[in-house]
Amino acid sequence: MTSGPDVRDPADPPIPPSPSLPRRLRARLRGAGRRLRGAGRWLRAHARHALVVGVVTSVVGALATFAADQLPKLYEDPPPSCPGAGCDGKNPQTTGCGVEAATFEPTEGNPVRLHLRYSRRCGAVWGRITAGAVGDSVTVSVPGGPSRSALISANHDVFTPMVTVGDTFRVRFCAVPTTSPERARSWVKYCFEATEGSPWQ
Repeated sequence: MTSGPDVRDPADPPIPPSPSLPRRLRARLRGAGRRLRGAGRWLRAHARHALVVGVVTSVVGALATFAADQLPKLYEDPPPSCPGAGCDGKNPQTTGCGVEAATFEPTEGNPVRLHLRYSRRCGAVWGRITAGAVGDSVTVSVPGGPSRSALISANHDVFTPMVTVGDTFRVRFCAVPTTSPERARSWVKYCFEATEGSPWQ
């Protein structure tokens, strides 16, 4: 009678039939074979789970990368609505030009805290006073360009519409006291000039 082929688990290393192998070595080889077969069964049983874990890990990693790229953009300030010459005569607050604007405020001879605001994003400036009184006004102008002004109608502060600075960037800004005799001021009109090299803060 012819016997069938010898079927072995591929994970089970062949054991030489030689009687010269020590009994202890044969026992170790059998133990190693059992461990390999157990590992193979575990891998087959958990392959689907491992695949799912791998897919989930990949998706989570992709989402984390997307969030890292996109979330900071959600908090970025929107671009101004009027860059350059389009900002002339407009309100710096409603156009987004007031965001991250720099300030030049002279520290001497400045009783009503006259200062100039400059938006690099918009290429424009505007004048402001923050310690004036009703009737006081502020003006801002550039050589060869328009002049803008604003009058305090309530409280103590006001700012002008914007003036585009252009390439020359030379600005004159002034504080003008009220002319009302009922609110005579102890100071007279005064002005300052600013360039791009002024001590902006």
